[in-house]
Amino acid sequence: MERASGLRSYDVITIKPNKTGGNGAMTKVSHDTFTGTNVTLASLIQCAYDVNPDELSGISGPLTSARFDIEAKLLPSEAAASRPTSVQMEAMLIPLLTDRFHLKLHLEPKTLPVYELVIAKGGSKVQLKPLEPIEQRKTSLTAKGSNAGVTVNAHNATMESFADLLSDEAERKVIDKTGLQGEADFTFKFTPGVEASSDSDNNVPNLFTAIEEQLGLKLQPAKGPVETIVVDRAEMPSQN
Repeated sequence: MERASGLRSYDVITIKPNKTGGNGAMTKVSHDTFTGTNVTLASLIQCAYDVNPDELSGISGPLTSARFDIEAKLLPSEAAASRPTSVQMEAMLIPLLTDRFHLKLHLEPKTLPVYELVIAKGGSKVQLKPLEPIEQRKTSLTAKGSNAGVTVNAHNATMESFADLLSDEAERKVIDKTGLQGEADFTFKFTPGVEASSDSDNNVPNLFTAIEEQLGLKLQPAKGPVETIVVDRAEMPSQN
């Protein structure tokens, strides 16, 4: 589990049972704090390991429905020195889960529904350039949401890295089958959701339509190998 290697832990951690009821949950990441409100163990594992719900199994007993409020903080000096990204802050939940929930898990390959990223019938609109050497490569690939939709900005992005980002947005593993080699700079915008129709309210198409119209690519359903997480052991969190 590459994401679990070499991770430091949060300096101050508070975990309490959530007594409010309801299914609404929220997570928030700032420059020095991860906050989870009314979250389940499953949602924390998905966040920490960047996996979709169908890529996680094995949670049983009271932990299947128990909900928690979590605040995990870095000391100001540590946050200023390391300046972790939001992805790194989420991955730092891994030692928290190991220490406080006594989490043990393993990877298990399964055949699951996936999406294949392929070239659409009209041809790719992505302008590729040769790959830079790894030591010189500076890749940036971000997705930012607003009331008007989600905007993806790519700089020096490979199709493989783009497929990884789409896995989060499509809520299913996306495998690059374009055959396109090289790096690309591009921007595209879509309305969140994985239904196959456009959102006529704000004239911003959904993910499927946006990829085809704006990039000349296509997400097609398929089945393929997915590395899933299986929980072997988990306990109610230890006291603060």
